[in-house]
Amino acid sequence: MKMMDGTRPVARLVLGAFIGALVMAGCLAAPLATSSVAMAAGKKDPGEKLYLRRTCMACHGKGGVKAIQDYPNIAGQDKKYMLDQIGDILAGKRTGSPDFTGHPRAEGMRGALVTADGTVRVTDDEVKQIVNWLADQPPAPPAPLVSPLTETQMKAGADAYKKGKCQTCHGKDGTKPLKGYPYIAGQKPAYIIAQVKDIRDKQRTNGKTKVMLPFVRKLTDEQITVIATYLSQIDRTAK
Repeated sequence: MKMMDGTRPVARLVLGAFIGALVMAGCLAAPLATSSVAMAAGKKDPGEKLYLRRTCMACHGKGGVKAIQDYPNIAGQDKKYMLDQIGDILAGKRTGSPDFTGHPRAEGMRGALVTADGTVRVTDDEVKQIVNWLADQPPAPPAPLVSPLTETQMKAGADAYKKGKCQTCHGKDGTKPLKGYPYIAGQKPAYIIAQVKDIRDKQRTNGKTKVMLPFVRKLTDEQITVIATYLSQIDRTAK
């Protein structure tokens, strides 16, 4: 999650069709009880409340597991990775190729959380509460493909993943990343494809992308698709 004039129209484009009654992005959260107290009282976790108030659900879906378009499912994601990405998005450091709105990726999220004059609508403490809650949520199970992968295709994907040395940072089959790197097993293939291409083509340059660039610079679109499709079918919920 990595959080320019033009942010206001981007926010309208991305959020307008999806948040309806959830248009509360500009509201400041009231002080919330601690997570343990809230849960003990049978109430929603403070992080979950903020996730809804900040309209994160509009793109990442309920519970972070039903993201729209090529946005990522973020339930169960690495805490440090999410904190780093949100920070970069808020600072305008993470961009990328155009998304379905025609604007650089991540601008929509920044537009929802940063006003046109640069005022950030979410505090560091609120970000931490959201991230802590998301990291504790069960990850999304693999989304069924129109044409399920055969054993041969899964092996081809595993071989391409290994040959590309993806396991160096993301761990065996994308399930055991180094600290600060994202889990990619079970992630939506469209998201993985978009991000790998953006890093390869130097359209996304924030964070640890410079470390990844040597591994992906020679990958073809077809190879990226093979790896991404393979990863999308690995079930983290079974780990």
